[in-house]
Amino acid sequence: MKTKLFYFCAFLFMLSFGSCETEDVAKNSENSNKAASSETTNPDILNNFSACVTVDLIAGQQYDSGEVSVYFDVDNVYVEYRANTNWLIKKTHLYVGAFQLVPTNNSGSPIPGQFPISTNFPNGTSQAVYTVSKADLPECFTITAHAEVVRLQNGSVVQTETAWGEGVRFTNKNWAMYFSVCQSDCFDYEDYYFGNYNN
Repeated sequence: MKTKLFYFCAFLFMLSFGSCETEDVAKNSENSNKAASSETTNPDILNNFSACVTVDLIAGQQYDSGEVSVYFDVDNVYVEYRANTNWLIKKTHLYVGAFQLVPTNNSGSPIPGQFPISTNFPNGTSQAVYTVSKADLPECFTITAHAEVVRLQNGSVVQTETAWGEGVRFTNKNWAMYFSVCQSDCFDYEDYYFGNYNN
């Protein structure tokens, strides 16, 4: 009888432990999705900051259509898309978070339409800024920035392309790219609090 009771208690303990573990995994996944959720932010917020990382926004695999820059403050990461002269951004798809959670297909290629941050700009824009909470991001994280861009000539659209923030290719099957950023490389709390932080 004692043996049966022991095994029953052990079973309940394992069931409870497994349930907690599942809950933690779900919570971590939820935090990752939450971290990647953002609305467009007023670009003026970046006036007092210097970019930590800047990569080219490559359109059609060969055109430099703009830049993607990353900024930090105490609480947030800011990701800015900025178009070059004669280019406009019509749509953005952005993922910021753990690499293993980037939405991809079976071959490992990213699926921009499933990125948690997405904005349409029907009339086009030269700049878009997004804010992501640092608290929900790992120390080192992935940014994959996709856009749909157009080139203007004499005020008319003469070229339409997809674009990626320059970095490492996900696979050799296409040119989708990502780049990595580490919080400790981009923000020094000691400098910030003791007056050596240069915005």
